[in-house]
Amino acid sequence: MTFKRADSERLRRLRLLTAPAFIACVAILGILLGKGEEPAVDSVAGNAHAESETPGTEQPTMNMVMLAPASESGSDAAAGNARLADSLTESLTPEPEPAGPREFERTISIARGDTLMEALVKAGASRKDAYDAIVALSEHFNPRRLQVGQELELGFLETDETGPRFARLAIEQDIDRKVAAIRDDKTGWKAEVTEQPLQRLTMRAAGRIDDSLFLAADRENVPVSVIVELIRIFSFDVDFQRDIRSGDDFEIYYERYATPDGNRIREGDILFAKLTLSGKPVALYRYKAPGGDRTDYFHADGTSARRALMKTPVDGARLSSTFGARRHPILGYTRMHKGLDFAAPRGTPIMAAGDGVIERANWYGSFGRYIKIRHNGTYKTAYAHLNGFAKGIAAGKRVKQGQVIGYIGTTGRSTGPHLHYEVFRDDKQVNPFSLKLPTGETLKGDKLVAFNGYRSAMDTEIAAIPLPYEVAGLNAQ
Repeated sequence: MTFKRADSERLRRLRLLTAPAFIACVAILGILLGKGEEPAVDSVAGNAHAESETPGTEQPTMNMVMLAPASESGSDAAAGNARLADSLTESLTPEPEPAGPREFERTISIARGDTLMEALVKAGASRKDAYDAIVALSEHFNPRRLQVGQELELGFLETDETGPRFARLAIEQDIDRKVAAIRDDKTGWKAEVTEQPLQRLTMRAAGRIDDSLFLAADRENVPVSVIVELIRIFSFDVDFQRDIRSGDDFEIYYERYATPDGNRIREGDILFAKLTLSGKPVALYRYKAPGGDRTDYFHADGTSARRALMKTPVDGARLSSTFGARRHPILGYTRMHKGLDFAAPRGTPIMAAGDGVIERANWYGSFGRYIKIRHNGTYKTAYAHLNGFAKGIAAGKRVKQGQVIGYIGTTGRSTGPHLHYEVFRDDKQVNPFSLKLPTGETLKGDKLVAFNGYRSAMDTEIAAIPLPYEVAGLNAQ
């Protein structure tokens, strides 16, 4: 058969358009043949074959699938067609992209004497990677605040060429806050902060004081940090050396925060506390008055517990020497003792008696290690014979009332561990026990009405939570 050039061009275009339909028809016929059906396909296949061999005609490139003819046995044909179909599917399925480098993690602990750089290098990071990670992390975390035993989470990428490559550093800054430095091959190391929501719990405890408030609260499983705060808030009203007697009672209601998994916790604020001293209750409520600029502790009548100065700046100490004339234990003659001496074990924390600015914190002759704080234009306090200063304590630093500033010692002219405590009024030493110190805010009018409503609601909330020994009694019944 002879074709003109125009007819040949039309035929070529027709083939291009019908090729996909032709392939689909062939696949359908294959399925039917596999079921033993015998449609007449010889003429179609023959025409296709003849057209493909037409001289002078350009053909589109196609991968043809040859089906088993109907004359073969049904089972053999079906099996053969199934294998061909699988082969076609495999040829059309794209190969998966190669997997990236495998990441693995390590957890290490800071050892005594370690710097963050040394810990990372020992764990397998290069010094350059360790430095870059620390720089990024420093945006949100001061590496100098690392504590011995603190855990670091490290991530590495396993590579065939150079071995493991340091890629991630994470530190738990608090139970609800994690800071991380993460490698980005395009932009370098970057910092990331993750915060976890916490659950708020309230805890109630009470007990009998047979020795000291600290030991009594500790026996009731009150955390040490909460006990220290309990002592601080009562230090304006209570002389722990003279006011507390065996048989007195305490009660406390405070916050606790836990992660959703319940494994990590931190203590919150004391919401209510009460001491019953010689049968007389002293109760304090944590409260912020409407329009007030600070949260404070108030007595039940709406008067603030805050004083200009605390009565005693140390807990658990014995008053070993009072203000006035006495025979000096070392010099042997009588002289004026211009302060109070509190005997306590070496290392017992000493608190700032009031808000103020440190005038000096250094060695001061026979006083040994010595701190002097200016509280206002009238009052100053001094603390002598310290074993050491608390972290960050230095001249010019501002301190808060109740903040730990140093520790009991026996430096200078001293016969044993104790605190020599002085109060200055207009730069003259006065007897701390004779001072009539001004109180804080006293709520009146609408502020007092609002406080009374809050106090009543708090009392109801506390009463609804049984004490541990009350629960034990119910269980025993």
